[in-house]
Amino acid sequence: MTLDSAENHENAPPAGVLDRGLLILSLFTMERSQMHLREISEISGLDKATTLRALKSLSNWGFLERHADGSYSPGPMNMRLAAIFKATSNLVNRIAEPLNRISDQVNQVTAFYIRTESNRLCLVRSRMNRNHSYFVDVGASVSLSHGGSAARVLLAYSEPDNQLYRTVREDGFAISRGERLRHYASISIPLFEADGIFLGAVTINALSVDVTDEDFKRFADIARTEVQRSGFVIRLK
Repeated sequence: MTLDSAENHENAPPAGVLDRGLLILSLFTMERSQMHLREISEISGLDKATTLRALKSLSNWGFLERHADGSYSPGPMNMRLAAIFKATSNLVNRIAEPLNRISDQVNQVTAFYIRTESNRLCLVRSRMNRNHSYFVDVGASVSLSHGGSAARVLLAYSEPDNQLYRTVREDGFAISRGERLRHYASISIPLFEADGIFLGAVTINALSVDVTDEDFKRFADIARTEVQRSGFVIRLK
């Protein structure tokens, strides 16, 4: 069951206790970081009694925190798991340095996105901070339906038979301007392992007024060079 289906009530909520807890955790996003029982129950499709039991268990284990106003937000256990994931993930460790090298050369924030069901998730971002970098947060998950260059690349290469994104596959990149956020633009390129497995999208973000499409294409060439230096493949024909 995906997050989108839960919110649209297209499917029945999960019956397993563990699945219910995981569903509730998946509902929290950067835009929806704190919720009350009623909201969680409505979005998940679970009745209030079942939701409350799951919330208590998740709070007891530190996966959620309950605030004085009765709302819930992700708890410290998630930070512990995130730190372990970062330390042990081969992909995170491998892609972090080329992202930093790209940012140093183009003077823009660079991030790496993967597809999780019908969402895109920011797995890694460069250490560079810009005034407009606040919307590029590690762990942030946004529906692919919201658009943007990363979403287009993720859809183009995870659904190779989808003709809507044929141009993206032919060009090897996608540029977006004001599609998700007004005044912002980005370019994304696909990233592959040497064995041909599609990994995700490398994305360079900028203020739209600061860069032309030609600038973005030059940035993409720099990105391709840097990720290839780290053993990745940037495009398979």
